[in-house]
Amino acid sequence: MLSIFALIILTGAAANAYASTIAGTVYDQKRNGLQDVVVELLDDKYMMLQHTTTDGTGRYTFDGLVDGNYYVKAMPFRYDMDEQMEYVVIATVSAAPGAGGTAYMIQDFYLTPRKGTMAAAQAEVVVAQDVPKAAKDKFDEAVKLIRKNKADEAIPLLEGALKDFPDYFLANDTLGQIYFNKNDYEHAAPRLLKASQVYDKSPMTLYMLGVSFAYLHYLPASLMALQAALTLAPQSSLINMAIGKTHMSSGDYAKAEESLLQAKKFAKKPSGELLQLLARVYEKTKRYSKAAESLESMLKNGNYSDENRKKVKKQIEDYKAKAIENKEKPSSD
Repeated sequence: MLSIFALIILTGAAANAYASTIAGTVYDQKRNGLQDVVVELLDDKYMMLQHTTTDGTGRYTFDGLVDGNYYVKAMPFRYDMDEQMEYVVIATVSAAPGAGGTAYMIQDFYLTPRKGTMAAAQAEVVVAQDVPKAAKDKFDEAVKLIRKNKADEAIPLLEGALKDFPDYFLANDTLGQIYFNKNDYEHAAPRLLKASQVYDKSPMTLYMLGVSFAYLHYLPASLMALQAALTLAPQSSLINMAIGKTHMSSGDYAKAEESLLQAKKFAKKPSGELLQLLARVYEKTKRYSKAAESLESMLKNGNYSDENRKKVKKQIEDYKAKAIENKEKPSSD
């Protein structure tokens, strides 16, 4: 869906020919802004010119652009959604012949979930409850604050809604998500657990509950929640990776490898974290060649500072040295 709106500003002879901007917001299907989505600006030959990540509200911006044809590509690596690319043309006009104008181009994205993923299953979640008006009003006010990036101010309203109606799924789930995103798993777990007891078909709720339990060292409970989430979204890379991490915490590296390889299979582009986890599994099981290959793939597919790249290269060399000591044969993968 191509949605481009341009504000053309007529300029004088002193106009800046590099003043145009392409900006927008990356949304999910429910118009929630998506944070940390990688967005690339490409020229008409598909060469990357700039890249950025969306902020807490899903916004991105590319400045200093000349007239021309561009592609903007949104790549939601941390979400179970399809990437999307849109064509944008900057063609300005100016009051002075030969001078460049300025334009502010808005290109929003509405990403769709991949089939079988957590995002696809979550899009089908519909919870019908007869909610008291007082609780509903508080929840609606809390949502307005959250959309303004004021989640902390929303907490008392959500707590008030739950005081009016303790079984309120959306209030429990939303409050649990706020605490989860603050890494406050001790407070997130009870809210998410209550939400999952009210409605057990929300994969995101079960995923966050499982991760919270894992951080709190309740590993069997973590696996139960994550497996329930995986049943609802079997092709979710995030859920498979979380299961792999939990198995690693319990020392079951065979099951950890199985889940992490599933996560890699379903990921559009394996994250650095996923490839590092696989390297650790291979290290623990003394398959140092594969550990080195996993980290080499991480460096090839990611952007890292010189310092971090140097550390990873050192780890790769250490793995290769151990592989030689163990007389390992090169991996055929």
